[in-house]
Amino acid sequence: MGKKLFVLVIEDNEEDAELNVRLLKTAGYEVSYQRVETAVEMAEALEMEPWDLIFSDYSMPRFTVREALELYHAHGSKAPFIVISGAIGEQEAVQLIKSGVHDYLLKDNMTRFVTAIERELREAETRRELANVSNAFAISEERYRSYIDHAPDGVFVADETGKYLEANEAACRITGYSREELLSMSIQDILAEETSGTALHDFKMLTKTGTSQGVSLFKHKDGTKRWWSVDSVKLSEIRFLGFAKDITMQQNTTLEVVKAREELQQLNQYLMDARENERAKVALEIHDELGQALTAIKIDLNWVLEHISDSRKSFQKISRIIEMTNDTIKKVQRISAELRPGLLDDLGLAAAIEWYSDEFEQRTGITCELNLEDVPDGNERVNLALFRIFQEALTNIIRHANAKTVNVSLSYADMGITLVIEDDGVGISPEKVTSGKSLGLVGMRERARQISGSVEFYKKPPSGTKIAVKIPTNIYEPASL
Repeated sequence: MGKKLFVLVIEDNEEDAELNVRLLKTAGYEVSYQRVETAVEMAEALEMEPWDLIFSDYSMPRFTVREALELYHAHGSKAPFIVISGAIGEQEAVQLIKSGVHDYLLKDNMTRFVTAIERELREAETRRELANVSNAFAISEERYRSYIDHAPDGVFVADETGKYLEANEAACRITGYSREELLSMSIQDILAEETSGTALHDFKMLTKTGTSQGVSLFKHKDGTKRWWSVDSVKLSEIRFLGFAKDITMQQNTTLEVVKAREELQQLNQYLMDARENERAKVALEIHDELGQALTAIKIDLNWVLEHISDSRKSFQKISRIIEMTNDTIKKVQRISAELRPGLLDDLGLAAAIEWYSDEFEQRTGITCELNLEDVPDGNERVNLALFRIFQEALTNIIRHANAKTVNVSLSYADMGITLVIEDDGVGISPEKVTSGKSLGLVGMRERARQISGSVEFYKKPPSGTKIAVKIPTNIYEPASL
């Protein structure tokens, strides 16, 4: 039997919570968890259990991650706090780390989930051991002094003004100063201006709750600026103990990954725009040039048919040519519409979905039941992205679902646009949702991300798949593709 873990999950989606717990169980842990989605529920849960881990969704309608962090710090919990997000920008990632989040993971890339959890559990154990040692200070000064001297992390003791009273060898190493130099200095002397506000907030939390955790930027003796992860405990009203670890390399790597991800998203957006522009151009050329040419052929053939005085056999031949021409014109119209549906530009998203659903139903025999609200004329890029996600969803249903019925709903409210596609097929597996190998799912996620939205995939009981796309109101404003 694996190690027992008590996990608090701050998540408004039960299926996402169960997926995270399932990943822990797969890694060999015996998991007992509780899911909460409001401040009241979280406050009660913090009082009930000594949690080993805390997971929090980044975006919830009734409870923000900022509010969750405030409760976490106010309670003084020592459990690692990990944010699991659908998407997050570089600036927000830095702010989360500064606010005390130990790590964050992206929902569409959970490959480092287990390693991140194991690392945070080890570090939490180290912090508990160090805190236990610090609490024994009054009992055994000699043991305390020995541990501090040999601790792998920088250890500082400061008074209520921030002046250093003690510093170990590791502290000297990460600051560049000798012990004598540090004991003549204060925290303010090496704190970088960029994070001075954050450090002040951490100190207030320390005096109020007795503990604090955070990340701040400090100045090395050589003039460079270094990121530190700092965990502090209150020894007395005038003595405070801090454990500092230089995480500059880790921090820079994280920021580089986030930056690279944002650059990749920008490239994807450029490629999507280029592809859609090319589709629109090809559709226009097919419609205007090939369609007109075929129409002219049809007119000429009709004229010949009316004026020919040949045999019945010639009449039948020309009739077949006219019939083939009609079929070709219809194919040209269908191809042109699929490349860039004119209804989307002329009549809007709801009309385009209704037209494509009718085409899909005639082509596949799968019944489409629609509940569509007219959405305001808004951002063309949003309408196009939603339509392409809808097309990809129906394509996946044809390929994998073995469904008989598809339900499509489109609604608009103060929170934004919601598009839901449900089928009664075999249902999508959780492994496929998280694997990242399905290009169709990746494409839908990327299209949603490019318009600041989200797309979620669920397996419906007893069978079937549900795809829910949500776009915030502030994105749905007039703009050009």
